[in-house]
Amino acid sequence: MDKHLFKTAEFAALCGVKKDTLLHYDHIGLLKPQRVGENGYRYYSARQLATYDLISALRRLDTPLSEIRDYLTRRSPEALLELLEEKEAALEAERKRLERMGSLLRETIRTTRLAREVQPGEIRLEELPDAAFAVVKAPRFQEFEESVYLLHIRELLTWSREQGSGASAPGDIFCRENLDQEEVREDFYFCPVEEGTQGWPIHHRPQGTYAVLYHQGSYQSEYGAVRRLRDWVKDQGYAIDGDLYEEDLVNYTTSEDPDSYLLKLSVKIRRNQG
Repeated sequence: MDKHLFKTAEFAALCGVKKDTLLHYDHIGLLKPQRVGENGYRYYSARQLATYDLISALRRLDTPLSEIRDYLTRRSPEALLELLEEKEAALEAERKRLERMGSLLRETIRTTRLAREVQPGEIRLEELPDAAFAVVKAPRFQEFEESVYLLHIRELLTWSREQGSGASAPGDIFCRENLDQEEVREDFYFCPVEEGTQGWPIHHRPQGTYAVLYHQGSYQSEYGAVRRLRDWVKDQGYAIDGDLYEEDLVNYTTSEDPDSYLLKLSVKIRRNQG
């Protein structure tokens, strides 16, 4: 017996796999033994270790066995380059998918922790940084069509997540010029994105001092909370100096009870000059 030939169990041990794996590869024509003895024993050669290593590397890249088998029947530098370039593109797509998942996870952790630290109903002043938001215009309620609204929101969420946003739900923007109305309504829906993001209408929130209300209640109660924050700003001798933003800290993703939602309302302010 050639000392450079190995029985199936021996070759499996060298490869670090189970014997059944080699039997399966033989059955589907992926890696056949160098020869089969009269006694039915399969024998593999030392040089087949390199073939197995290639199969193993391609499997770690999630290459289907059928694709590996096709490649092994037409091995060439050109065929390998083509296959690896396909795997590289697939890995890049998977990396981006994992980054989006990580961003969503980090943002959910951030908002959940913040929700545990704040006092519902509290109004305080905070310094907020510049921020960029991808936006869609909110429908007027006399023109409201739920299917159109949901489609726009879905498109906004999907696109912003592809850009790396961790938003689990869109926030609301109440434009400054409309805040004095008795029946306030949101003007835009938004998702945070990185500064410099292009390909979608972008709204920029300026850095500055903001009056912030942490409001606990359903989305329907949000409008009363907006009026409360607006009136507090004026009562404290401040002037509203920008749009008002609503962000979800606790919503349907973390609570079944709408009355337990926690909404962060923030509006840029300045000292009243007169």
